[in-house]
Amino acid sequence: MARWVAQWWKQLRIQHKVWAALFLLCIPLAAGLATHLYAVQQLLDTQQVRSKLVGAESKVNLLQRLAVDIEDGFRGYLVTRQPIFLGPLVEAEAKLDHALEQSKIAVEEVLGSSEQLGGIETQLRALLQSKHEMIRKIESGDSETVFSYVRSGEGLLLSDRIRNDLRVVEDTLEQRRLGLNEKAQALSEQTFVGLWLTLIAILALGWIVSRVLAYSLTQPIMKLKLAAAEFGANRELQSVAELLQPASTLNDELGELTTAYLKMTSTIQRYIDEIEVLSTIGHEINTIGQDGLEGVLRKITDRAVELIQADACLVLLHDRQMGCWVIEAANGSRHDRLKKSVMLWEELPVCVKAYETGEVAVGEQLSSDHDPQFIRRNLIGNSMLAIPLLAQGNPMGVLALLCEEARPIEEWNQRLATGMAQEAAVAISNARLVEAAEEKSKVLLNRLRHLEHQAEALAHDLKGPSERVRQLAMILREDFGDRLDVKAQKWIELLEFSSKEMVERVEGILNLARIGGKKLSLIAVDPSLVIYDVLKSYGDEIHRRGAVVEVASSFPIVACHPEYLRQVFDNLISNSLKYARPGTAPMITISSSIEGVKACFTVTDEGIGIPSDLRTKVFQPFVRVMESSEPGSGIGLSIVQRIIELYEGEIRIEGNEGEGCTIKFTLPCLDNGLR
Repeated sequence: MARWVAQWWKQLRIQHKVWAALFLLCIPLAAGLATHLYAVQQLLDTQQVRSKLVGAESKVNLLQRLAVDIEDGFRGYLVTRQPIFLGPLVEAEAKLDHALEQSKIAVEEVLGSSEQLGGIETQLRALLQSKHEMIRKIESGDSETVFSYVRSGEGLLLSDRIRNDLRVVEDTLEQRRLGLNEKAQALSEQTFVGLWLTLIAILALGWIVSRVLAYSLTQPIMKLKLAAAEFGANRELQSVAELLQPASTLNDELGELTTAYLKMTSTIQRYIDEIEVLSTIGHEINTIGQDGLEGVLRKITDRAVELIQADACLVLLHDRQMGCWVIEAANGSRHDRLKKSVMLWEELPVCVKAYETGEVAVGEQLSSDHDPQFIRRNLIGNSMLAIPLLAQGNPMGVLALLCEEARPIEEWNQRLATGMAQEAAVAISNARLVEAAEEKSKVLLNRLRHLEHQAEALAHDLKGPSERVRQLAMILREDFGDRLDVKAQKWIELLEFSSKEMVERVEGILNLARIGGKKLSLIAVDPSLVIYDVLKSYGDEIHRRGAVVEVASSFPIVACHPEYLRQVFDNLISNSLKYARPGTAPMITISSSIEGVKACFTVTDEGIGIPSDLRTKVFQPFVRVMESSEPGSGIGLSIVQRIIELYEGEIRIEGNEGEGCTIKFTLPCLDNGLR
């Protein structure tokens, strides 16, 4: 029986379970309410009968008072012979008929009979008649008869008999009233006990119903909560299914919810597996190992067969030149057998459809096609899913999944297959871009080396004649200087200067071209050491010019090459000394600051300055601020800019025109709080 009830309970919907629970709770409530109403009705009936008994007692008591009034009125008149004392008797007589009638009705209603009052009525009327007769005797002067009547006690006996009979009726009514009181008390006690029993029954059933509902509603919900936590923590479908197995057998909404949750977790797990696979493949694409593109494509085909449950997977590329398919990769052992094999374009119509439309194509019952061009039946199978490989929206091939058995279109996991096809397309595109970049890099590197060789050869070719011209001019000066006129000597000096300038320019071009040519690792450099080394090399010139150089007490450590940094400060300090105001000792200030992750160096002088229209041009080779007697090729700032840009820094010129020059440049800083 209990098993049948449990099975029946499982079949109920939640709404029906709630109704059943409410019905169970209403049973004791309805029983208690019905019992209470019955008891109340009994109490009301008892109270009504009791009220009638009280009314009947008062009416019987009224008859007793009327009998006393008749007796008292007669005695008063008998003693005083005054008619006024007959007032009680007269009033009693006037009320007697009505009182007798009301008493009969009341007694008959509560006792069911008024026979006892019949004899009392006769006695009352006889008493009243005897009193009237004695009053007439008194009024007629027959005192002897009256005295005989009084002495005989006949009137008193009649009055006593009336009172006794009335007392009997009153006792009967009182006993009946007391019985009703006891009945009312018993009903009250029963009602009180019934209310307590009803309350206890409601509480007991309420507890039972709450436990049943907790088992049917709360427990499955708690299990769903625990299953959600378990799945979120471990993602183990087996443990989640075991935890929810009892709830899944229910036929109510919670059972449906549990079943839907199990399906949802299975779907989520499948999606997570798919995402992990795609993420792994994407990571492999970004970090192509020694096996290169071929290894990535083989992993894609192997995982596609495993997860999509296909029998074979091929990566087919379209060879536009030959107009055919080329198998780039295949799963498992098929790869070594099929790689780089060629298939006719018409041989795979499903792949052709996917390639031409750019959408997923599905083929079914392929083995039933007996066209002669399908010569490799063992490769095609019975069902095929083809996903286009797109590069920037343009097709370059397809990812083909093959199944020996017939498979409807809805059973293919097209979402995962599309994701894997996208990863394969990205891998192929990246590999092609890398190959193109490497090929272009090789071409550019070869051209660069060729240009470097040509530049070195050209510089050597230019430097040699220029040096010989300068040496020839020196020989002419030494051998024929005293025989040449002033004009010839000036031409010889110009020839020496031009040849020397040509040599310096060629050296500058070579220095500019060599910057960044060596691939050396950056090191930590203290600019203070570099700056003091440069100032030491210019010590004689600084002393000769009376220059004042102010250098900050400390500089941030930078990441660069010390020889390049020395070349930067060498050019800047040299320019500050070279372009000082005429007749004024040079003033040079070197300081630094931090700008984000960069160290900003400032070299300020009070020289002739750089006009605003030349502040961008001075970084071009062979551009000088103005003609100067100082030697120089005009390539120093170009070298400085090239070095700064080598470290992804910036260089700029600030300051008011004609008030000196401030050059700022930035380098990667190692004292930025990250060390």
